[in-house]
Amino acid sequence: MRKRISAWLDHETHLAYTILIPVLLLLIVFAYLPAAQSFRFSMLRYNLKMPNKINFNGLDNYIYILKDPVFRASVIKVIYFMIVATITVLLLSLGFALVLNQKFKGKGFLRAIVIIPWAIPPVVNGHLWKWIFNGDYGALNGLLYQLGIIEDYHYWLNNPFVALNMAIFLFVWRYTPFITILFLGVLQSIPGQLYEAAEVDGAGPFRRLYYVTIPYLSKIGGIAVILTVIASFNVFDGIFALMDFAEPTKTPMIYNYQITFEMGRFGRGSAMAYLVGFFLFILTMIYMRMSLKKDTL
Repeated sequence: MRKRISAWLDHETHLAYTILIPVLLLLIVFAYLPAAQSFRFSMLRYNLKMPNKINFNGLDNYIYILKDPVFRASVIKVIYFMIVATITVLLLSLGFALVLNQKFKGKGFLRAIVIIPWAIPPVVNGHLWKWIFNGDYGALNGLLYQLGIIEDYHYWLNNPFVALNMAIFLFVWRYTPFITILFLGVLQSIPGQLYEAAEVDGAGPFRRLYYVTIPYLSKIGGIAVILTVIASFNVFDGIFALMDFAEPTKTPMIYNYQITFEMGRFGRGSAMAYLVGFFLFILTMIYMRMSLKKDTL
């Protein structure tokens, strides 16, 4: 028996199948089966509070979600969230990466400081900034009051527009280090001879940035944009810790959680999850195509 198993594993193809089978089983049990069950729910009138009234309703859940004004409002909010967050993250990351790519004392320590927000769990980040923005005893009010900028404490999170931008700030605070490291890796791969040759030709710092640095970063810039858009669309735990289910920050992910687990409407929640998943699938396909294109350069 042992000889047969040994002979089976000696073949590369058999060994590969043997290694992949447990992984495939885990994917089937924890990914594909729940996804199939969720798709089945999306075709049902399934309210957890009325288990005796489950019936098939086809695409009604999808139609309801697309017509739902709350869902439409959440989509508008997340579009604004994605645009502002993506632009801010990319600009800050590029600036930090350019600074960290220079030679100066304490560069290693500064790199460690920059990565700290990414290392802190999202829920901890959310509660940390919730305390800072608190209108009664928050550190932000205390600092502004000490500097004489404000005369009275402000309840920052009570203003809908300010609250949404505070949530964007929280995302930018946490996600900028990841994109910074991504850009920094590309900057460190640029041959130093290119900068030396450009300097000999009389190119100043801005021309070297435009003609040498930017072309190299453009190879990874598109991927960074897609990754940031996907992450900003998917953000949940940080916003939930900061604002719970407050209306100003009710993105599709927050609304999906609320309609599924608070209201118990598994049918509508599953339909919304598939609509959101379809959008993320398109972004993922774009990311994969760009990643494969980058690998062939």
